[in-house]
Amino acid sequence: MNAARPHAGFTLLELLAAVASGLVLTGAVLAVTAGTLDLWRRVQDGFTAEAQAKIVLDHLARDLQAAVFQPDGQTWLAADILQSAASLANHGWLASPGLMKPATAESRRYFSTAGADDVMNIAGARFGLSGVWLRLVTSNVEAGGSLPVTVSYQLVRRPLSGGISTGNPADVRYTLFRSAVATDQTFINGYDVLAAAYRSTSGQPGLARQPPTLTNPHTTNDALATNVVDFGVWLFVRNPDGSLRRIFPASETDDTHAARGTPSADDASRFPDIALAMLRILTEQGATLIAAMENPGSGVVRPAQYASDAEWWWAVVEANSRVFVQQLEIQTAPP
Repeated sequence: MNAARPHAGFTLLELLAAVASGLVLTGAVLAVTAGTLDLWRRVQDGFTAEAQAKIVLDHLARDLQAAVFQPDGQTWLAADILQSAASLANHGWLASPGLMKPATAESRRYFSTAGADDVMNIAGARFGLSGVWLRLVTSNVEAGGSLPVTVSYQLVRRPLSGGISTGNPADVRYTLFRSAVATDQTFINGYDVLAAAYRSTSGQPGLARQPPTLTNPHTTNDALATNVVDFGVWLFVRNPDGSLRRIFPASETDDTHAARGTPSADDASRFPDIALAMLRILTEQGATLIAAMENPGSGVVRPAQYASDAEWWWAVVEANSRVFVQQLEIQTAPP
């Protein structure tokens, strides 16, 4: 009679234990991988936002350091905050019937949460629906010389390509534009940035380098940074003792500044000595979330913890954006 041979396989219990161990190990590897990918994404988002902020602030610094001004009654620098979608129609804004940046009190906080007395804390401010629309005359634009040109900075919501239309399938983004009118066109139309020639009467972008681009920037030529959902400036003059006094915004309802007066003029028409600039830039994830929220066909529904669309919009933005601040000197020269 042959002796029984020992069983060479695994028991069911051993197999179950091996499968469970494998699942635990796989889960741990996936968790580490997901964490690494999330960290990489956040680092890349940070690099992208920093690179865009540097481009914007470098351009703005150069333009302000070469600003042109003389007290002749013309407006050589202007800043406006437009609060309604209708007022932005001729700026090439796509004001779709769906959710977009709110034009309500949640967006209008020109001073930080620290209060108006903290004159240098701009990071917590919110500059309305449009952000600040800044126009000035500068001489630091043309590679072949330094003749004065008119320049504008403004935030615009529009498709990344194609016409400004709700039927355009291109992705919609908030973009900061810097528009420069050609030197010859600036000379012909003058140095008053509020002149009629620099306005636009169309909802579609005009030709690049032409006067109306100061109001309605060219999509391709004038785009400076994408996913910018807020852009603001505080303007200051120096007091006799060297301290700074903010002249714009002077209050939570101060939506406009036109610099045309002499140093002895009232603050509402003074040309500034210092600008404090602020940019709020979405991460790529933030831009994707906002685009889904603003697309009526996406099926995204406001979570119950938010009392309004405006509260929801800003909660997502603040959780998925970075703020950049820089103080800039304004040095003026005669035209």
